[in-house]
Amino acid sequence: MIRKRRRGLGPPPSDDLVVKSEYIADQLGLSVTDFERYRHLGLIVASTECGSGKQMGMSHVKCRFGNRVWEAVVDNEGTVVYEAMRYLRGKLARLSRNQ
Repeated sequence: MIRKRRRGLGPPPSDDLVVKSEYIADQLGLSVTDFERYRHLGLIVASTECGSGKQMGMSHVKCRFGNRVWEAVVDNEGTVVYEAMRYLRGKLARLSRNQ
């Protein structure tokens, strides 16, 4: 007997990102349509944290897709102040650690 595993679709992800989806999709090398579809399937995990103390008015955005993690610090007007792409494993991860 063979059982097929199906990925259940949960509720659509919240739109609490302070950066436009088009920008994040471009940074991850995806089209906007693919970004939204992967996010809906749970393949892209995105989170936003609001800063406090010295970083009041700043937000920290993090998106994980496969072995790629894109992080950014965004001001309250939606301008990206700092961003970085990390690779968690594989050839690119070794290259970025050696630099």
